[in-house]
Parts: sequence; C-alpha cells; structure tokens
Amino acid sequence: MKCFFSGCEHDAMEGTWKCTFHIHRSRCAAGDCRNQVYARNLCVRHGGKRQCQVQGCRLNCRVGDYCTRHSSSEVLRFCSEEGCNSQVHLRGKCFRHGGGRRCQVEGCTKFARNRGLCARHTPKKSQPTLPSFNEFRRRSALAEVESLLTFYYSGQLVV
Repeated sequence: MKCFFSGCEHDAMEGTWKCTFHIHRSRCAAGDCRNQVYARNLCVRHGGKRQCQVQGCRLNCRVGDYCTRHSSSEVLRFCSEEGCNSQVHLRGKCFRHGGGRRCQVEGCTKFARNRGLCARHTPKKSQPTLPSFNEFRRRSALAEVESLLTFYYSGQLVV
C-alpha cells in the first residue's frame, strides 16, 4: 500500500496509512483532501493560509494582510526598466531585465535556481532507501537486548 498523501510514492508503514517521512504529519480536515496540514488543521488550498483582506479576492496573503496584487506600492518594489510592471528580484530589476543570476553552465541562458545552476543543470538527488519495517524492527530489538545486557552486567557487555 502506498502512502496516503498526494504525490507521495513511498510505501506506507505496516499498520498505518503513512510512510516514514509523513508519519508525524497530519492530513487536511477538509473531506477527501489528501494534502498535509499547513495551519488550523487545513492545507493551503482549504484555508490553512490567510486570504487577502480585499473583498472578493481569493489569493493568499503575501505581504501583511494582502496579496501582492493588493498590497501598497510602498511595500512592493517594481522593476526600474521603463514600462515594466514586474516585481523587483535583484538590483532593482525583475528577472527578465537582468535582476537574477544566470546559470553557471557555459552557454545556458536560464536563471540560476539552486547553487548557481538552473533546474535543468542541478543534479538530481537520489531517493534515500528506507529500511523495511521488519529490518527496522530487528535493529530496534537488537539495540534493546544490548541495552538490557549492558544494564544487567553493569556496563560489562558480554557477547
């Protein structure tokens, strides 16, 4: 059986519906939602994040009590390029007008996202292999026996 949470491909631990990564995470209280809780027992989609205070706006708060569309222009900074309404990213400019770092790979024109590399050139992380539940239980049992023997023989572990 796979983990309950949306997008998770790990196997669920024996006797539960969660994998080892999600074991201490709660699920959203909204109906059949398969997302994890963000706040107030709800995921972001179902109200875990506060919404913009402007009547009728359903976007999440990003700047104080407002989304980026409705926050005051004093808080938001815009690109210094003539006619551009994009938000500043770096050095007073948006990504499009040079406000971001380029990928370090020669000839690549994409913007750096992680450690100076774009998404395409960032090495993919290999998925860690999780021990099986039986292997985990066996290791725990051995550690418990070793601990009891150590205590029983007053620190003189006899093998």
